[in-house]
Amino acid sequence: MRQYICTIIILLTVLTVSAQQSTNEVDKDISIIKNFVTSVADEEVRADVILSQHLLLKGELSNDTYDYLEASVQEIRLNLQNRKLEDIQYIPFNKLPRKETKDIDPEGKPTDKMYFLRYKDRQLLAVYIEADKIASFTLVSKGNNMAHFVTY
Repeated sequence: MRQYICTIIILLTVLTVSAQQSTNEVDKDISIIKNFVTSVADEEVRADVILSQHLLLKGELSNDTYDYLEASVQEIRLNLQNRKLEDIQYIPFNKLPRKETKDIDPEGKPTDKMYFLRYKDRQLLAVYIEADKIASFTLVSKGNNMAHFVTY
């Protein structure tokens, strides 16, 4: 009986520590995203600076890809105009209802690093975090009514 109680206590301790670490990771990821959003909303910060500071780039980008990313930053900037940044909700993938995620193919990427930004119940942006940077802020259709995050 004593061994059984010890086992339960150890199990509860492990679960509590695991939940704490998970919450800390989410808080850290949301902080990364908020810094990105704050930079994008600041019209004084150029798009190329935002990309170099916040985006995880895995290799040399073509001019077309870089132009696309700069245009995407400008589009996000337009979507953020006249919105209170403090009212944006940062929702982890696993906290969304299944009906809102069923058409997203994570393609093996960890869903605990995917977040959706909402403002007054409208989706503003989808973000994927990797190596403490924004790995993707573009959710793109891949056909068959499925979308996926594009990394660069």
